[in-house]
Amino acid sequence: MYMNNAKKFSALIAALVAAFLGACSSLTNLTPEKVPENASRTYTLSMSAYINDGSVVKDSIKPYIVIDEKIIPMREVKDFKEERIYEYDYVMPKGRKDAKYYFLVTYEVENNVDGVNKERKISSRTVYTLEPQRRYVVDLQNERGPVGTSISILGRGFDKLDKVIVGGVETATEYVSRSNLNFVVPPLESGRNYDVEIQGTKGRLWVGQIRVDTADMAVSPEVLEMDGGDIANMIFNIGFTAPEGGYPIDVKTNIPSSVIMDEVVVPAGRSSVSVPIKAAAEGKGFLYVNGLGFREKTIPVTVKASDSRGEVMGEINAMLDESQDKAKAEKTTAPKTNSDKNVKNKTEGEAQKDKQKTQAAK
Repeated sequence: MYMNNAKKFSALIAALVAAFLGACSSLTNLTPEKVPENASRTYTLSMSAYINDGSVVKDSIKPYIVIDEKIIPMREVKDFKEERIYEYDYVMPKGRKDAKYYFLVTYEVENNVDGVNKERKISSRTVYTLEPQRRYVVDLQNERGPVGTSISILGRGFDKLDKVIVGGVETATEYVSRSNLNFVVPPLESGRNYDVEIQGTKGRLWVGQIRVDTADMAVSPEVLEMDGGDIANMIFNIGFTAPEGGYPIDVKTNIPSSVIMDEVVVPAGRSSVSVPIKAAAEGKGFLYVNGLGFREKTIPVTVKASDSRGEVMGEINAMLDESQDKAKAEKTTAPKTNSDKNVKNKTEGEAQKDKQKTQAAK
């Protein structure tokens, strides 16, 4: 009787230990949460089995998938035999959009108490849903680029109403095909990573992340040399189409009394703008050009003193010289004219005396 009680107690302990160890066993679903739709409607469902339940009888493990109310055996993945990974190719019936499933594994453990192997089983704690995605992203072709860079998104299920959102900012999007979208990196602070999403009629689809690198803005001329009162045009080119509302450019100077300039904004739909800049007081310094996503550009500026006073004095001196030349010319011709008069008067006087002599002789 004592032996029977001892055997029963040992069996009870073994059962409790087996139950405890069995509780540590688990099944893990390795199937991607989102599975792209394919033309054959065939999808591979896979799982891994972790069994920590005493001495498992070799070759007794039998994996199953329970789907469409059927218990179907799964095959072992040969390359991962030690990891106990299993899979099953499920063909989605026509007209179906999803399917519910879970995993089940049965196995045997050795029982040293009574010498009879015990069968055990474990199953998934969750019922999963297979729902093939008709709209999905395969690849973000570039993971970084400066402001204005064109980047492609490859996938499936895109349409003409889709818009790409980068860091919460809607950017210029080009619909190429059902499997390709292009977008332009919008003006954002450089040196940071931003989420990329597609906004469409069916909601948002996360694409990935992109890092915005620093860009260089084209400014012409790159050096300014002006005289006071002069006006020159400065061209700013950002290299991409400005979004709705325009793209503002911040221009500051350390010689505010020397240059006069309006605010700089590249109009929406354009990539460049020309802005007049007027030279004022004499000075020498810089223009500091900044834009969101761009490296600061420094433009040397030199404003010379106005030459207008010198020009006026030059004109006055020219007028004085001309007046003096005329006076000199008149002075040179005046004696010649008086001499001619004297000669004429002398001739007339002599003629008169000759007349008087002739009359006296008579």
